[in-house]
Order: sequence, then structure tokens, then C-alpha cells
Amino acid sequence: MKKTTKTSIISAVMATAFLVSAPSAVAHEHKKPQPKLPMNVVDYYKAPQGLQISDADKKRVTEAVLKASEGWKSAFNRGDAAGAANQYEEGAVMTAMPFGIFIGKVSIQAFWTNIIGQGFDDVKYMGTKLEVVSGDAAIVSASWEMNNAYGIITKELWVLQKDGSAKLRVDDFEIVGAK
Repeated sequence: MKKTTKTSIISAVMATAFLVSAPSAVAHEHKKPQPKLPMNVVDYYKAPQGLQISDADKKRVTEAVLKASEGWKSAFNRGDAAGAANQYEEGAVMTAMPFGIFIGKVSIQAFWTNIIGQGFDDVKYMGTKLEVVSGDAAIVSASWEMNNAYGIITKELWVLQKDGSAKLRVDDFEIVGAK
């Protein structure tokens, strides 16, 4: 299959998934379903029982992950797909349901370029949970929303790099609905 055909198919699927007719004023009176994290998501990804992580390591990992996560959101919200993709490791794996699995920064950047190109922005995280799982990694989970969609992050695995910054190794999220 030609690359342009494959890209066109992916674009069409994404556009179809995000297109929603404008809701009526009556529809706004009803409460939209709120994405909720299953109670056991963070428990499932907790550090192994008995693993000792020093308070200094917890603080170092937490600060690096929070800074990197804010960097990702800032890049996305200013329409910078390359900046958002730069928050991922070279071989990162992103599972974006219902779209599929994207492996590597190039593939991940193409996904974010397409989303941003469709006018999506203003991402916010709610109910964020951060669990330090080792001396150099943490798991983040949250609900999220942006101007045109909302969903859940079931797992962002942030790993500290040699320079002390954190990058995404795994990013699993789901689009629950459109706005």
C-alpha cells in the first residue's frame, strides 16, 4: 500500500472519529459522561511490594516527571507536534485507542501533527495520579479533556534519562468521547 494512501486512510479514520455534529442547546442540559479511571489502574502499576525507593529518589523522579508532563501539555497546546513528540523516547510505544499503536517518535509525531492539524488543543489533565515505581521511573494516570474530546490516560510510563530529564517510554490513552 502506498504511503499516501495509508496516510489518507488514517486521516479519514481519525477525522471520522472526531467529527461530531454541533449539539443542540438541549443536549448541553444533559450531563455528559465523565471519563473515570478504574480504581485499580494505579494499583496495577504500583512498584513491586518491598521495593525500597528513597525519599530523595521519589522527589527527584516526581519533579522530573511533572516538569516533562507540563512540557508535553505546553507543546501540544501551542500546536507544536515536534515539541510534544520530543517528550517521548526514540523507541516509545503509544497506544491511542481507538486509533491504534504508534511506535517511535516519527510515528508519534505524525499522530500529533494530524490531531493538532484538525484543531485540537487546550488539553488539561484532571484527577492526576503519579506513582514512583523505581528510582528512575513513574507512572501517571488521569482523566483528560481538550477543546473537542475527552478521555483517560491509563498509563504514561515516564523514565529518567541520563541528563535527569524524564521522557515517555509508554503512553496508553483512550478517547472516550467528543465535545
